Amino acid sequence: MNHALQVLELSQVTESLAAECDTVLGATHAQNLAPSFEAGEVRALQELTREAAQTLDEGGLPSLGAVRDYRRALDRASKGGPVDGETLYGIAEALAAMRTARGALEARKERRPRLWQIAECLVQLQPLEGKLFSSLEGSGEVKDSASAELARLRRHKLACGQRIGERIQKYTSGKSRDLLSDPIYTQRDGRYVIPLKAEHRGKIKGIVHDTSASGQTLFIEPEDVLQLGNALREAEAAEREEVARILADLSGRVGRDGHQIMAAIEAAALLDLHLAKARLGHKMNAVSPIEAKAGSIRIVNGRHPQIEADQAIPLTLDLGLDFDALLITGPNTGGKTVAIKTVGLFVLMAQCGLMLPASEVRLGLFSQIWADIGDEQSLQQSLSTFSGHLKNISEALRNLQPGALVLLDEIGAGTDPTEGASLAKALLLAMHKKGAKILASSHYGELKIFAYNTPGFINAAMEFDTKSLRPTYRLMMGAPGASHALKIAERLGVPREIIDQARSGMGVEEQDIARMLEKLEIAQRQAHRAQSEADRLASRLREVEKAAEQKLAEAEESRKTMRARSAETLETTLRELRLEAADIFEGLKNSSTHEAREEAREKLRELQEIGGQLATEFKPAAKESGATFAKGMSVRVEGYSSIGTLLDNPKNGKALVQVGSLKLTVAADRLLMAETAIEPKPKRAKTNISLQRAQYAHTELHLRMMRYEEAEQMLEKFLDEAVLAGLPSVRVVHGKGEGVLRKMTRDTLRRHPNVQSYRDAEASDGGQGATVAVLK
Repeated sequence: MNHALQVLELSQVTESLAAECDTVLGATHAQNLAPSFEAGEVRALQELTREAAQTLDEGGLPSLGAVRDYRRALDRASKGGPVDGETLYGIAEALAAMRTARGALEARKERRPRLWQIAECLVQLQPLEGKLFSSLEGSGEVKDSASAELARLRRHKLACGQRIGERIQKYTSGKSRDLLSDPIYTQRDGRYVIPLKAEHRGKIKGIVHDTSASGQTLFIEPEDVLQLGNALREAEAAEREEVARILADLSGRVGRDGHQIMAAIEAAALLDLHLAKARLGHKMNAVSPIEAKAGSIRIVNGRHPQIEADQAIPLTLDLGLDFDALLITGPNTGGKTVAIKTVGLFVLMAQCGLMLPASEVRLGLFSQIWADIGDEQSLQQSLSTFSGHLKNISEALRNLQPGALVLLDEIGAGTDPTEGASLAKALLLAMHKKGAKILASSHYGELKIFAYNTPGFINAAMEFDTKSLRPTYRLMMGAPGASHALKIAERLGVPREIIDQARSGMGVEEQDIARMLEKLEIAQRQAHRAQSEADRLASRLREVEKAAEQKLAEAEESRKTMRARSAETLETTLRELRLEAADIFEGLKNSSTHEAREEAREKLRELQEIGGQLATEFKPAAKESGATFAKGMSVRVEGYSSIGTLLDNPKNGKALVQVGSLKLTVAADRLLMAETAIEPKPKRAKTNISLQRAQYAHTELHLRMMRYEEAEQMLEKFLDEAVLAGLPSVRVVHGKGEGVLRKMTRDTLRRHPNVQSYRDAEASDGGQGATVAVLK
């Protein structure tokens, strides 16, 4: 199976995974990643990756980048050996990183139980962590605060250095200055010296540490400076001893918890690996595979992870459910090898616990993976021999287990076509008999017929555009594909007479089969497109039905709102009528003349007429008893204001009604006979203006084809009337065009004080060509 890992190029995926790791040890684990063939382990790996992806969606965890591979140093410390300051400081950083990551995951341990099981091993050694940070600089140098003795020794060393500087400065700036070749001092082997001219040898007592190249200058350490230098050396030695003691103490502290820290570093690397799997999955726009029947796979819109997303043609494929072997045929360079490699790589990645770049993947466990992929088709490698192919296949046959996945590219190729086809059929049958799931590709016509006639086998083809004579790289399940060799040769410039000669050299039966396959491929492609169009229309129908349901709900809500507002308006109007009637009767009491009585009678007649009109206008539409509804009649639907047309006679208590652009199926008992709208009679007496506006206000305005200024004026007037009428919402149709009227509409709605919100209309109701505004 190692050969399968190589030819399917799993290493390229693991390199990409390693690049997503924060820790070097995690990257090492990623590079060594191998698939599991045990169901429980694969399930656990996938669950860990799912938890990691959910954790990333919630913001992730603090970085584990400070956790380096300190296992050797920790092992040495646990045995009593010393560790340098820089490594000790790095261990402190690792402890801090593991502590914060553990704390972040502990808050989610109920929801991320598998990740928490790993994170529990991340040690919390805050006293040790604090001691290391307080004792060491980032460079590994021991701080003065590491011990009181070290602080004292460094102060003493500093004082010794200052005394040396003061003493030697007297030689460079005092009366001895003329004895020096330069009024400066320097160091030789850590000792402070002055440049004495050779002719003044003996005039300053001390030790000569060096001479110039010319011999004219002696670098001498004055005797009094020598004593101070010895004191400095003693202070430096004492400091080194104290630093060594502190590092030994810190090493011992680390060593006491060394094995626990080593286990924590391993756990951190493992946690980093699972988070890297999720990061890589998000980067590839991948999904976690759904567990399915063992030895089965369903891929929807899968993409090879090493091909750029904008260049990959999505692959949709089934294997191991209704059939056990899939034979892919079609022209060269049509994408057969990429399809086979994608399937194999998906299985390897899934059984490594990785996410897969696809819309959906349902995957069952495969017991083994065997692959013999012709290197001439490889993405990166060169041609292998026929004997090499047979060697790979023979190894697979000897070790094949039930539930294995076998990938064979151009099976039987590289030898005599007749013998190759016969050998390929025998190999496929033998592998199928052993319980393997097989994905193979071939050009042989005999194998296409074999797959068609053999139970458990099915054909598939890489689609080929016969008009452009180019492959589309799309897989069509259920039908064999023609090789189109002669057509491709003709497109590539082979002379027509040679093409005709080659065609005439084919047997009549072979030509018939080739034509049959081409026709079948065209029919399959047309069926596929028809299915795609049907799926699109079905999806569109669902959207329209959803929009219609929403419209009905909005209409019902609007009806309830209008009913409540109408009732309120009616009550107000009746109160006004009662008040006016009371005024009339009060006037009659105070006047007994004939003219006053006639005037009162006239006013009462007017009030009676207004009341009668109100009673008619607010009388609910009654269903006509025994009314018969027939196809073509104009009807109303309860809860819907517009008049519709009955498309068919009501059946089984249901009726199909066309209302505007919508077809609605409603209960037959909700149908009402449509009435012709009656123009309101002019009123001779005062009536409620808000009631009139509510009755006759429009809920929709069409602005298309209008000039900007005219449309703006119409819209403002329309909005004012809608607000006065108390409408809950309105629809403005402005069209798409260049967007001028749409922008004007949006600007006006945004400025209007009584507009609560606005949005595009539903796709079925105009989309961006109309705007729905909700009024306050």
